[in-house]
Amino acid sequence: FLPQYRQDENSIGQIQVNSPEGVGIPLKQLANIVRQTGAFMIYRENHERYIPIMFSIRDRDLVSTIQEAQRHLQARITLPEGYHLEWAGQYDQLVKEQQRLMIVVPLTMLLILFLLYLTFGSFRYAFIVLATVPFAMIGGVLSLVLTQTPFSISAAVGFISTLGIAILGGVLIVSSIRELEQKGTPLLEAILSGAEMQMRPVLMATLGAALGLVPAAIASGIGSEAQKPLARVVVGGMLTATFLILFVVPILYQLSSKFKKATDLPSEEQALSQEDPSLPK
Repeated sequence: FLPQYRQDENSIGQIQVNSPEGVGIPLKQLANIVRQTGAFMIYRENHERYIPIMFSIRDRDLVSTIQEAQRHLQARITLPEGYHLEWAGQYDQLVKEQQRLMIVVPLTMLLILFLLYLTFGSFRYAFIVLATVPFAMIGGVLSLVLTQTPFSISAAVGFISTLGIAILGGVLIVSSIRELEQKGTPLLEAILSGAEMQMRPVLMATLGAALGLVPAAIASGIGSEAQKPLARVVVGGMLTATFLILFVVPILYQLSSKFKKATDLPSEEQALSQEDPSLPK
């Protein structure tokens, strides 16, 4: 309102309110106007009034702090009818993003498995490549624990990035071993040669990603709180995935090949016995 309409109670009472017939009625005829102490600002959202209570957190993670506050409030405060508490801000965003990730991550893994099957034409090779994921996740989790970094959406994005790079390393090694094996190279020699051939590309891909994010992982300036979880997850995940991929993937390839031969042998013997009745059954 203009200053002349809000100087005192009498000025406010002269404000004209239109009736259904279009006639102006002074506000003082419709309401009692008194001076009282009230809120400096009235907040509204979705046609409802609310009182915001804001606070910052230091030296603790967001989720555990909010959960502790919720327990204390539920035990000590009884709200009147029509009132309710709503936890918003970064905590609300984190909860919603975690719910989305619970859907996105499994779908992403299924899509990756499908693409790996299209690439290799076999679920055996696809699962060998997917076996690199836990090793990358271990490094990311350890980096968060050792640096006492709380899990956040930024850290979740870091895990997804780490997953992609680790799978790339697994694809390189499995493809190389499989190509040598198809050329007639003995299994053990193909595994050793394939892993050796792809050692440099795997090291370049994983260590390049890790070393490139080291400055962000140790940064302390403005905005570093958003980038540090992602960078620390990627650095930790790549350090463990780099060496474990080079050793574990070839071992898994050899074990799966031996298992495949062991399962194929009885079926081959059964087929031969059906073709030649003289063979013992």
